[in-house]
Amino acid sequence: MSPAPRIRRRALVLWALAIVGVALLAAAPLVLNNYWLRVLTTVFMYAIVTQGLNVIVGLAGYHAFGNAVFFGFGAYGCGVAMTLGLPFPLALVAAVAVSAAVAGVIGWPILRLRGHYFAIATVALNLAAIQLVIQVGGITGGAQGLPLPLSDLPPGPLYRAIYLVMLAGMVVSTLLVAFILTRPFGYALRAIRDGERAAGVMGIDTTASKVAAWAISAGITGFAGGVWAYWITFIEPASAFDPAIGVKAYMMLILGGMGTVVGPVLGAFVLEFLSTLVWGGFVTAHQIVFGVLIVAICLVAPNGMLVAGRTLIQRWRSRHGAA
Repeated sequence: MSPAPRIRRRALVLWALAIVGVALLAAAPLVLNNYWLRVLTTVFMYAIVTQGLNVIVGLAGYHAFGNAVFFGFGAYGCGVAMTLGLPFPLALVAAVAVSAAVAGVIGWPILRLRGHYFAIATVALNLAAIQLVIQVGGITGGAQGLPLPLSDLPPGPLYRAIYLVMLAGMVVSTLLVAFILTRPFGYALRAIRDGERAAGVMGIDTTASKVAAWAISAGITGFAGGVWAYWITFIEPASAFDPAIGVKAYMMLILGGMGTVVGPVLGAFVLEFLSTLVWGGFVTAHQIVFGVLIVAICLVAPNGMLVAGRTLIQRWRSRHGAA
């Protein structure tokens, strides 16, 4: 069989498996208890944040350590919009728009920085956003926090609806990354990642491409923040702009595989489920055990679990064919 039909058949199999997996996840609330429903909802949320990080880090090669700032902007964008009377769907649109707009405005000066200077600037941006929300007060609630209007739905149906919205966000963000990878914009981002000066020489508008990538990244992350705000019904600066959200998403991206389509989702599932299982099995020493497991995974799969899996499959095929 020639390579082309084999690749097409493999792609069809992967698409079929993905569709079946999404269908099973969509039907899962019918059989899951509230605890595992919450765990999976959290997994989906982190998968969305990690996919957003994947656009600016994995594709463009700009390590935004403070990218979780857009999670907070999305949360407050949704919260403020709902307190002003907008329904949740429109408030969620506002969350995405606010996050993307902020990234687009500040991206022009900040994305001219490179390497660790850009990484430090994103961390500083996250700290500045906390103080901005506190100082503005009024519609943001300041340091006292912002309560969101309660839903008319009972808790059970509400949590199932949030579960499905997070699932849809994970699917759409993953498809968006897959779409970007096949477009000229995706090739431009990867050219910037591999060599920004060379990309500029080839005629790529590197600044505009980076700003667009960061705006897309921010919009994806802001979506997760908006749904999270509606989920917990009360937000305050320290939790909405929590740097740990970005750190955890970064770990998921590294473990799954930077610049891949499925890697961020794989990293989110593995890390969050691993954290949940370790917490349940080692109550007093869960952080030590969890840290050791993360180090072990990094040693075994330094380029991500997806790349490590492909390497193992290729080695197996090579040995099998030789045999």
